[in-house]
Amino acid sequence: MISSKLRRLIFKHSLLNAIQHNGKAELGAVINKMIAEDSTLKLDIKQLISEIKPILNQINSMSQNEQIKNFQKDFPNTKTSTKKDEKFSLPDLPNFATYEQIITRFSPNPNGYLHIGHVKAFRLNARYADQHSGKFLLRFDDTNPNAVDDTFYKIIEDNLAWMGFKFDKISYSSDYLPQIYEITKKMLIDNYLYICDCAPEIIKTNRLKKQECEHRNTVNHSKKIEKFFSSPELSNIIIRFKGDMNSDNTAMRDPTMMRIINSPHPRKGTEYRIWPTYDLTAPIIDCLEKVTHVLRSKEFELRNELYDKITKIVFDQGKVKTRPSLVNFSRVLMKGSPTSKSVINNLIEKGQITEWNDPRLVTISALRRRGFVVDGINNFVDSLGISKSESSPSMELIASFNRKARDKTDKRYFFVKDPIKLKITNVPIHSVTLKHHPTENLGSRTIIISDEFWVSSEDLINSSEGEVIRLMDLFNIEIKKKTKMIIEADFDSRKPIPKVRKIHWVAIDGIPFKLRIPNNDEFFINSDGSFQFKDESDEIYDGFAETSCESLLTGELIQFNRIGFCRVDSPNLAILSHK
Repeated sequence: MISSKLRRLIFKHSLLNAIQHNGKAELGAVINKMIAEDSTLKLDIKQLISEIKPILNQINSMSQNEQIKNFQKDFPNTKTSTKKDEKFSLPDLPNFATYEQIITRFSPNPNGYLHIGHVKAFRLNARYADQHSGKFLLRFDDTNPNAVDDTFYKIIEDNLAWMGFKFDKISYSSDYLPQIYEITKKMLIDNYLYICDCAPEIIKTNRLKKQECEHRNTVNHSKKIEKFFSSPELSNIIIRFKGDMNSDNTAMRDPTMMRIINSPHPRKGTEYRIWPTYDLTAPIIDCLEKVTHVLRSKEFELRNELYDKITKIVFDQGKVKTRPSLVNFSRVLMKGSPTSKSVINNLIEKGQITEWNDPRLVTISALRRRGFVVDGINNFVDSLGISKSESSPSMELIASFNRKARDKTDKRYFFVKDPIKLKITNVPIHSVTLKHHPTENLGSRTIIISDEFWVSSEDLINSSEGEVIRLMDLFNIEIKKKTKMIIEADFDSRKPIPKVRKIHWVAIDGIPFKLRIPNNDEFFINSDGSFQFKDESDEIYDGFAETSCESLLTGELIQFNRIGFCRVDSPNLAILSHK
């Protein structure tokens, strides 16, 4: 029979969770909160679930008013106004109650830059680990010496550090080769794998035609196995999984599990020459590291069957006590910005871009350079959830989250592009002090005023003589004369006039400044299907910025009035993040 203490604990966290989630408490969240309060409860999760469920059903059948009244009556000293753990809630993980502790992992391949799709992957894994008071692992998937680049280990770690991610453990797939060898040899003995020396074109043809090769049913003798792993003379022999050559799932048609690669490895040098493929490495190490849930993008969905079969074999070998559960989610395919390494490399080869942090890209390095901040990026990917429905969000969507994240912290400055000189008679003031932000306390700056200003030519191109215009936060002027080089005007008045057009300006002592404007709407797809940026996708405008911009530091985030949010990229040059 359930104790009164445990019953009270269940009621407390079930009522609180229901109040925080529109009247419906979630089993997983309640369990996590209870275990956080009393860690001994995780010793018998199944029994705990059986005791929680009836109470949970009872509470979920109540109205929210009843839930609040019961909570206030029975738990008067506990606040109900606690914020939700997550702004964008996630559904419970499958089979979460069958594991003692939830463990997730993020396993990037150190052969390129992380991009927005990777952010979604590590955010989901990190959030679930946090949601279940579990562990979150970082593992470098580095078992292909031909693809791994030593520089990317640090670049990836730097990216993740900037994003604020902390891991309970950092590991490398290449460190697990002895264990992988041991498990693989047992799989060969048990006839789950076979050694094949067919030519690559024969293997490709057989898989296409669903035909078995002559090596599939040969006996794997111990000497033959050891020769594969130790003989320096072998070169084109591979180990294949004995799947189902008649399967409609091509991933199951006897895929390659191990191959010989003689290239030196950045971490292991020439210590090994037999290297496992990802399809073998991932399930084995996931089992060894006790990963409970593998969350990966939908592109791996066809490989789920193979993954499950290998984890079952490792489990049956007695190497582990549990097997991971698989969860697939949709990729992030941003409109107007490729994430594929091959596509980006092609753009670099063609000279369209010069580097992986080009501000039109959505690599973490590029987003950071363009002025996207961690909260903006995280809120964007969190809003996508764990749905499997494919979509291609625009840069404007991620910009909307970034705008909210930066709006109250960015100082405002004046900048005019394509400038033209404005000369005003009868200017009544010699300086003006302007706040850096209209509502936040970010300080102010004083601008020296004379009778000459810089204004943007596009602001006055359609103005006419006699028209009254207001210089933003300054005064009103009346246009008297226009030429291509200069506009002459008279001071009109200081008080704002309703419906009078406002333009921004820079005092005549402003500094030369450039603004780089990336535009992800300017692209096209070639007839061969390849992606290409238009010339208009990346333009640099000359202009003037107010003198206080001279002290801006590289990396500083600012907002140019009436232009948009920017990031200083180098002295006297900023990149427009977005409007």
